[in-house]
Amino acid sequence: MANKKCPVAKKCSGCQLSNMTYEQQLEWKQKDTEKLLGSFGKVSEIIGADDPYNYRNKVQAVFRSDRNGRIISGVYQSSRNGIVGIDSCMLDDKRADEIIVGIRDLLRSFKLHPYDEGTERGFLRHVLVRVGKNTGEILVTLVGGNSMFPKKHDFVKALVKRFPDITTVTFSVNRTPEMLLLGENNEVLYGEGYITDILCGKRFRISPHSFYQINHAQTEKLYDYAIKAAKLTKKDVLLDAYSGIGTIGIIASDYVKQVQGIEYNASAVRDAVKNCHENGLTRNIAFNRGDAGEFLEKKAKLGTHYDAVILDPARTGADRKFLNSLVKIAPERIVYISCNPATQARDLKTLTKKYTVTDIQPFDMFPHTRHVECVVSMSRKEE
Repeated sequence: MANKKCPVAKKCSGCQLSNMTYEQQLEWKQKDTEKLLGSFGKVSEIIGADDPYNYRNKVQAVFRSDRNGRIISGVYQSSRNGIVGIDSCMLDDKRADEIIVGIRDLLRSFKLHPYDEGTERGFLRHVLVRVGKNTGEILVTLVGGNSMFPKKHDFVKALVKRFPDITTVTFSVNRTPEMLLLGENNEVLYGEGYITDILCGKRFRISPHSFYQINHAQTEKLYDYAIKAAKLTKKDVLLDAYSGIGTIGIIASDYVKQVQGIEYNASAVRDAVKNCHENGLTRNIAFNRGDAGEFLEKKAKLGTHYDAVILDPARTGADRKFLNSLVKIAPERIVYISCNPATQARDLKTLTKKYTVTDIQPFDMFPHTRHVECVVSMSRKEE
């Protein structure tokens, strides 16, 4: 597959492998995964994307004024606190990019300005656009440097008129130095304040703060694989660890007796509970708010048993307390999903004391970047 050429690839550096063909990228990622995880078993051939372009359903763009007062928007460069101005990115959902350019135009027509950190004037710091790939619903979050949003209702009315596919618009204030953060609260300016999407046949409510995988097509492949790898039965009690907004647990609930989820982020847990109601699940699934390590440590002391555990931690990997407690509880099967095979390899050193790795399956969730997602399946060793 021939690569599309990006005119700002060198400046942006977001697509570290864009100089390779897609086939070469997959070969590179395969070798990288084998180098990190090959000592634990055979690494299966990486599952690539059917279409490696325009897959990002979550797009963020920072807004600034240049020296000539011209409004620019694009990719934030944290190393130099700068912006690479773009109108479109080959990874982004095309509708999201069009909306961001449209917001830039509307700022000019309304005589509004991006927020200036030095003078503390203006209001708009960045924009977040989330797209439901299956539903077509679109969420737009405007993030200000302060609460002053002049003509906000007229601005939003003009935005929705220009892009009628927008389902909801929210406004958030970020007063921290971190450029791409959302504020704690989101003022709903249009619609319900959230969108829904369908993933693996289940409906999920996505709010501005929700964690939701950015590559919808590859996520369906990955979740389908992970749930099959867990070899779930209707007699099983499943632990969904680092459960986020409940995607894995809710999808897996059709195959098990009971699902318990554990997640530290309170807003994600609230979303998970709402997502259960979205799918009519009231009996065999529950989500808990807390630290995964502390939660499992208490469960180990109580002698709680899980037949299977699916964990999907952040890039930093699983908590040491969680891993030690997981070995104590000793479920028959563990499926470890990771977006960072390096920390996954570190954690496998603990788990393989009591578990045998049965499958290692990489997925290309983020084409044109260095990142690889990997699913490692394990079964408990016979004592």
